[in-house]
Amino acid sequence: MLRTIGLILHTLWAICPLATGAFVGAAVGFHYHGWIGAIVLGVIGLGVGSVAAAYPLETIATLLEGL
Repeated sequence: MLRTIGLILHTLWAICPLATGAFVGAAVGFHYHGWIGAIVLGVIGLGVGSVAAAYPLETIATLLEGL
């Protein structure tokens, strides 16, 4: 049961930064550069989100230090 809860939380942690990075990148890219910018910055945001998903403790520490 505890392993299942851990797996669910890990999956949610992996999905949220990926989706957030891609969405923010695409929104900023579309706002400033149109469709091409949305695609390019969306892919860059997806890459940043994948790094955040791969290293959750470092990401949380970085976010807390920035506040």
